Amino acid sequence: MNILKPIISESVYKILYNLVTRKKSTEVKQLGKELSKAQIVKDVLLGTKIVSLNSIVEFISSTLIKPIRMQIVLPEEANLGQRKISIFAPISIALLGFKESDHFTWEMPSGFKKLTIIKVLN
Repeated sequence: MNILKPIISESVYKILYNLVTRKKSTEVKQLGKELSKAQIVKDVLLGTKIVSLNSIVEFISSTLIKPIRMQIVLPEEANLGQRKISIFAPISIALLGFKESDHFTWEMPSGFKKLTIIKVLN
């Protein structure tokens, strides 16, 4: 599990909170749990290197040889062919609110993974 605290902007928090209160699934519960732990900041104070909704993030996992680049989006915008991953995907939940150069261990459905955020584009 990570010991870092996710940082989320007020506007993204409101969007995600509304999603979490309307849907029920294991992933939604996990996102809700992360939202409850997050530090909520004014939009203008969210750093540009912090993973947020619509961010393009490049990261490496302990189980991968090459880094992965993807964009975290709302469920209705998800498109694997365009590398747009739903905010409800376990990897999106893991990365949300963390910043470039953060490295941490996260429990995924397939087990614990070591993740390192290489680059964030907002």
